[in-house]
Amino acid sequence: MRAQAPFSLPVVLSACFLFCISPACGPAEGDGDGGDACTSDSECSGGKFCIMGYCKVPLCTSAADCPQGQVCLASGQCTTPTSGACSTDMDCAFSGKVCNKELHECWGVQCTKEGESRTCFVGCHEGVQQCVKGSWSQCNAPAYTPEETCGDQVDNNCDGQVDEGCGCQEGMTAPCTTPCGEGQKKCAGGTWGTCEGAEDCCVPGQSESLPCGNCGTKARACGEGGVWGEFSGCTGEGACPAGEVEEIECGTQCGKQIRICTDQCTWSEWGECSGSGQCAPGDTVQMDCGNCGVQEKLCGETCQWEPWGSCVEGAGCTSGDVDSKSCGKCGTAKRTCLLDCQWGDWGICEGEGECEPGEKTTDNCGSCGNKEKTCTPDCKWSSFGQCVGAGDCSPGDSESIECGPSSTSGICEKGTKQHTCNGSCQWNQWGDCLGAVWPQGETCGDGIDQDCDGKDKEAPDAYEPNDSCGACQWIDGDDPETTLYPTFDSPLGGADKDDYFCFNAVDNFNLPFTYEHIVVELKNQPLGVDGDLFLYKGSSACSADNHIASSVTIGGDPEKIDWTETSSADDGTYYVRVQNWSDKGSCYQSYTLTIKGLK
Repeated sequence: MRAQAPFSLPVVLSACFLFCISPACGPAEGDGDGGDACTSDSECSGGKFCIMGYCKVPLCTSAADCPQGQVCLASGQCTTPTSGACSTDMDCAFSGKVCNKELHECWGVQCTKEGESRTCFVGCHEGVQQCVKGSWSQCNAPAYTPEETCGDQVDNNCDGQVDEGCGCQEGMTAPCTTPCGEGQKKCAGGTWGTCEGAEDCCVPGQSESLPCGNCGTKARACGEGGVWGEFSGCTGEGACPAGEVEEIECGTQCGKQIRICTDQCTWSEWGECSGSGQCAPGDTVQMDCGNCGVQEKLCGETCQWEPWGSCVEGAGCTSGDVDSKSCGKCGTAKRTCLLDCQWGDWGICEGEGECEPGEKTTDNCGSCGNKEKTCTPDCKWSSFGQCVGAGDCSPGDSESIECGPSSTSGICEKGTKQHTCNGSCQWNQWGDCLGAVWPQGETCGDGIDQDCDGKDKEAPDAYEPNDSCGACQWIDGDDPETTLYPTFDSPLGGADKDDYFCFNAVDNFNLPFTYEHIVVELKNQPLGVDGDLFLYKGSSACSADNHIASSVTIGGDPEKIDWTETSSADDGTYYVRVQNWSDKGSCYQSYTLTIKGLK
């Protein structure tokens, strides 16, 4: 960081001596040129620690060895406390937190499940807060304000009313709340009216009665809090609903008496019988007429006799009339009315059909099936019905279909299988699927889709997603000095061909000819991986691929960028891009990336 005031020469020399024992000022033991590589302190001996991927002598043993304002971590590195870096709980003591030894970050102890949420309140306003690195986030409920904010439909001052005292437009409505429930209020004359639609409030001990049922009453009492209780059952009901009419039959035929329910819910007396008729509906009477004839009249639905019908002579038939009836297979027999008004004998059955109604017959059809037809009510055969019991095929037939995996992505291919028809006109079981290539176990990062899911297997590392400038992995602290162990889980052209890392750099005060540098090194690339380095200043330059430095070497040899600051102010955010140009990914094998800020 920039100094608050110019250093005196002795202070500058002391600081220079302190910092120049680090690898940033020159070669040191275990710097990758013959030193011991490591991934943890347990791999180092002789009082050394694993620092930036190599066994090194600690840079500090206590805060006294560090610049003012920094602390000495258990790893032997000096760092600013606000960066949150730690190795043991002691590194977090200044914040009252504990050390997450997997992430080397100081976490709180308020909660244990990352991303867990709980309900919270700001006044009467409900919200949610989440667990972030062991501490509860700020409640996201709307803020409480003593004054109401008009038009937001929120009870800002928690007095049980919304937008009270606010102006409004004629006819507008808004929800509202009373001690007795929720309702609606309406704008009239530029001000909100009373809350309507909620239950009325009452005075404790007050009671009221309302009509119910057949002239009965129900009652309720006002309880504590000024809220009406439930209504009692309906009492004192009468015999009938006021205005209801009831009727009964009376007299000879078609007569009726009625009575009406009074306003006091009691029945009136039965009225007089009215509408009595001459006969019962459906009754008939006959009298002789003409030559062997009969004349008849019928009693109608109004209980009155209808006019006499015409004279039917001949005691049931008229000489010369012809009568017919069905016979045989839909045939017809006839008879004739004789001179004495009597029917003669039935003649022979004529005009018969093909079959008896309902008779059935069958015939063979299809492959091993049969069909049926039925004699219709007019004694004719219907068409044959659907073929029943037919097999799926003819004996000796064969057919082939495609088989194999559901997907033909990657290495997978379809095959064919065949079956034949047996003597029962049924298909035999399908044979084996020939020529098919089935999914296999997926190999991560080889660019081949062995499990046929349309893509190579991916194994994102702890820094993902960091495949673009906007999704870069942020490195905490100004001018950081750190070693990372990322992986590539896809080859050239895959989703993870680029890893982006970003950090903040501060242009410190420097003496003449003591320029600061940004150093980025790529080492220990897995077999088959060819990574290159690019350095950008600012997000716009990163997005436009306008780098200020690069290291591009064909093959998996180490890459290094050593960029020297300019004569201008070089403060800002810097982006490091590691690009994989090989046809393989590393998946579970990491490369070593060392980043030293502007120092």
